[in-house]
Amino acid sequence: MCMLRVFRPIMRMSKEDKSDNLYHFKIVHSLDEIPEERAVVIGRAGMKVPRRWKLIPVSSVKGYFGPRELHRILEGIVEHLKHDPDVPIVIACPEYLAIYNGFESVLKFLHLVRDYAILTGGRIYLVTDPMAWDPRQIALLRGLES
Repeated sequence: MCMLRVFRPIMRMSKEDKSDNLYHFKIVHSLDEIPEERAVVIGRAGMKVPRRWKLIPVSSVKGYFGPRELHRILEGIVEHLKHDPDVPIVIACPEYLAIYNGFESVLKFLHLVRDYAILTGGRIYLVTDPMAWDPRQIALLRGLES
């Protein structure tokens, strides 16, 4: 038996067939673009979030998730997605994380986060300004949306 027959072809959806609910990873420009009633936000300490949202602050100040602790942030996201995949994760400080870890490490981190979102049926929103990245970097980040 030919190995190629074992795998079924993947059905591709056109952009018109996709609704916002089918995305596991989406890039937005601000928190205002996120249509969720509840969410968990990974963001800078002191950031303002909507009333029913929970902020998980990232800061170099003792007592918070440190910006260099991507593994700890990932563990928290994975635990949340396993227990409550209906409440999305919002990562609102990717530029800050990239300053401390480098773009390549943050990209790997975001790939892992997206993979866990797909496995659990969760949703991830990345809040960033495309102008903060060079063209190659924003293209790689946009590749996470597909």
